[in-house]
Amino acid sequence: MNTPLANLIFKILAVAATLGILAACAPPPMTSTSSNLTLEMRRVQSSLDRQEQAIQDLSRQVTAMDSRLQRQAEEIEQLRQTSTLSQGGSPPGPEPAATGAVANILPGVGSPTEVYLQAFGDYASGRYQAAIRGFETFQQRFPNNSYASNAQFWLGDCYFNQQQYAQAILEFQKVLNNYPNAPKNPDALLKIAIANLQLGATAEAHQAVDTLNQRYPQSTAAQKAQELTIP
Repeated sequence: MNTPLANLIFKILAVAATLGILAACAPPPMTSTSSNLTLEMRRVQSSLDRQEQAIQDLSRQVTAMDSRLQRQAEEIEQLRQTSTLSQGGSPPGPEPAATGAVANILPGVGSPTEVYLQAFGDYASGRYQAAIRGFETFQQRFPNNSYASNAQFWLGDCYFNQQQYAQAILEFQKVLNNYPNAPKNPDALLKIAIANLQLGATAEAHQAVDTLNQRYPQSTAAQKAQELTIP
């Protein structure tokens, strides 16, 4: 019999059947096991996030090191060309930095360029103690050379790279005091700020950054100083 009541009963049964199906498909209540699984998944995700951040930090460090090595190679090549031209020769072709006869020059023996290249080659290779002796020899023998300020800066950086921050600050300060117009003065101020930060001297770090921003606001060092986190 196709009556309104029959239709209504049919609809009610259809709705009940649908609700039964939905109830059967619904996820089970949260149990202790599923809760533990959720917590474990969150811990794994947190660990992955930390690893990704560490990889990003390492990538930035590698990029900074590549840039530093490129600047060092350019400086060595410029010195080689200057040395050759001063002897009446022609500029040499490119070759690996500090790997030829220059690398065997004894400290304190040779021209300013040779002594500087020997010290710089030791610095670039991580032989900081030998580099310190070389740069000190250069400063003693050629205090008025055009690269004296650079030698003083790299001397400070030798101590900085060995985490001897107090001595590094003293050497970087000599760059500022003895060579007020040196091209590496902004970098010296930045290294002073970082070294003070490593020593926990936040007031001195702030002062170095303030001086850097006032004197060299457009410098690359001033831009890098903005990335420092000083309490």
